Amino acid sequence: MTDTAVIDPAEDALYERIRILLFSADLPAQRLESDIDDIGRFTAPDVRSSQLRLVEVMPPLTPAAEAIVRAMIRAYGTELFGRGSANSALRAMIKAGPVRFGQTALTLGPDAPLPERVRPLVAEINRIFERYPESGFSHARYSLSAIGLPVGRDRLPQVHRSVHRGRNLEGSRDSRVVLNNPELRVFRSNI
Repeated sequence: MTDTAVIDPAEDALYERIRILLFSADLPAQRLESDIDDIGRFTAPDVRSSQLRLVEVMPPLTPAAEAIVRAMIRAYGTELFGRGSANSALRAMIKAGPVRFGQTALTLGPDAPLPERVRPLVAEINRIFERYPESGFSHARYSLSAIGLPVGRDRLPQVHRSVHRGRNLEGSRDSRVVLNNPELRVFRSNI
């Protein structure tokens, strides 16, 4: 038995429709640099537009971008192409690109006035970035962990340490590792 996921044909049709919209939008192709590997091959100067080249080639989206698009399809379905907030979300994703749209969605705090229907989508986008740290969001997670903020479910923060010869925060000469941020002493480890 293989690990191949079964994709609903209706979901796959909506996914292809969204890809065409992403690629054909009269917007700079560079906005998709987090969503398409080697976007430069579509932005080189020549007679044809980058949008035309993207639609001709129909390159695959990066795994994180594809997962974000599919999560939106599962959350909203055909409502993405109607009127209202689902269509507004689709237009925002087309303008920014799926990965940047997802990163922006995660900046909304738990107290943000969001419809209940959006909260599971934001949670799914967070899980997508945990699965695909190469999507560019890993730097933000590392920065947050460096100041002691939680970076994911059931994980302790990772703390950036620097080697220090001499005294540690308590004055003992036994430790060579000192935190860059003295307020985070509780996370200090000795080596």
